[in-house]
Amino acid sequence: MRVTNKMLVTNSLANLNRGLERMQHLSGRLAAGKKIMFPSDDPIGTGNVLRMYKGLEETRQYVANTDYGIGMLTATDGAFTDLTAILQRARELAVYGANGTLPEDSLYALAREVNELIDHAVQVANSTYAGTYIFGGQETSKPPYSADVDGNGNITAVNAEYTSTEGITVEVGPGSQLEISLPGSLVFDRVFEELIELRTLLDDGKNDDISSTSIGNLDEVISAVLQYQAEVGAKTKRLETTKSRLEGLDINLQTLISKTEDIDVAEAIMHFKMQENAYRLALDTTARIIQPTLLEFLR
Repeated sequence: MRVTNKMLVTNSLANLNRGLERMQHLSGRLAAGKKIMFPSDDPIGTGNVLRMYKGLEETRQYVANTDYGIGMLTATDGAFTDLTAILQRARELAVYGANGTLPEDSLYALAREVNELIDHAVQVANSTYAGTYIFGGQETSKPPYSADVDGNGNITAVNAEYTSTEGITVEVGPGSQLEISLPGSLVFDRVFEELIELRTLLDDGKNDDISSTSIGNLDEVISAVLQYQAEVGAKTKRLETTKSRLEGLDINLQTLISKTEDIDVAEAIMHFKMQENAYRLALDTTARIIQPTLLEFLR
């Protein structure tokens, strides 16, 4: 086959361009720090990385859910602590009121303090976390409880206006959900009933009824609140353990992704230098192969 000067030039330029393309590809991987720039670089690795990124995104959403749940349960625990203090103070007042020797004005003063405790309990029942009413169940946007007040300033009833019997749940893993709220009806309905009853008995001077019923009923309510608070503590511990596990999984996924798609800088630099040397050699070889033309001899 007859080899012309044009053929030599064309083939040499094609070889040089291929060398430049390889250098450009290697320099791009070095600049990005990634060995998978396009799916064609490693189709199997690309599929694995995409699956791991999806798992990483899901894991971080679960972590965010656990953070929200821990915050909600911590707020609930604080509300129960306040409620327990209210009930314990009400019990102390009930013990004072059960004393049949107290004058009428003392019973009146005790009743007024119990009325303030009822008002405080309503505020606790309307506690919020991050703009969400804790004890409204899935009715989270409006205060769940409101109080009816008579002309003497006494709270005569507490109404559950915006509540539901279903609590708020968060997803903390694939197919795993945890309820992070307690509907107020489980706790506060009995609380308000007993506090209002105690205030009424104090106003009426019925110390015998206070002694025989109110004190025992308050003990039951306090015990129930402490039981619910213990459940909240157990759920908080579970979420903290779940969060710790998810954060460990997050780190493992990041490590796997890095091993799959991140470049080995030392190895990449070595390959780039080898390609650069090959390109320089190609330039030198091309300069030697392309012979002078006839015009060079006619000068």
